[in-house]
Amino acid sequence: MAKILCIEDSQDFVIYLTSVLKDHTLSFAPTLNDAFKYVQNGRESFDLILLDVSLPDGNGIKALAQFKDAFSAKNIPIIILSADNDILSKVAAFGVGADDYIVKPPHSAELKARIEARLRTAQAQAKDSQHIKVGNLIIDSDKMSIQIQLADKIEHVDLTPSEFKLLKILSTRPGQVYSRDYLIDHVWGIAKHITERTVDAHISHLRKKISSSTAKVETVLGAGYKIEVKLD
Repeated sequence: MAKILCIEDSQDFVIYLTSVLKDHTLSFAPTLNDAFKYVQNGRESFDLILLDVSLPDGNGIKALAQFKDAFSAKNIPIIILSADNDILSKVAAFGVGADDYIVKPPHSAELKARIEARLRTAQAQAKDSQHIKVGNLIIDSDKMSIQIQLADKIEHVDLTPSEFKLLKILSTRPGQVYSRDYLIDHVWGIAKHITERTVDAHISHLRKKISSSTAKVETVLGAGYKIEVKLD
């Protein structure tokens, strides 16, 4: 059973999805604004998102990149739902990161098959991502452990939960710049006491703890932080 966020404003199609996908746990958002609240508040974690194109407050394809950015460290597949069978719409959707494009109304068997296929792919990717390696730095998500492979030994690094989350996000995409706001949202969520200085302090501690690694956390002025491999 998967947890699926359905961003859909048509009540008839909501009823259809509820019937066809009864083996899964569904959450519904009738607008993009409602959907972003799920992301921003961290109220739920999802295994897959069904995103309609024509919504009351915007175009699903245009908003897709924002959802991809919000879930970049989680590999959550997003399937576009659209009544438009035009090839240009499909190309546009895949161009901004859609994992699949389903023309409405889909046959129930096809809808279920496509969803199951995307869930299997995401699960396989998630399994592979449990171990992340950046340079000689190894992150084990299952055990929440950090190791640094040195020439003569393996160094074990103790991190706080927040430091671990920061390092994992940065290491998921080496070279990718993450803003302080993004890191606050994805490490601490809606905690009101967290400021940009909090992020800077945690990054400073993190740098010291992994200083013997070839993976270095770098500051990108005016933008945020990234991790890169530096060989001396």
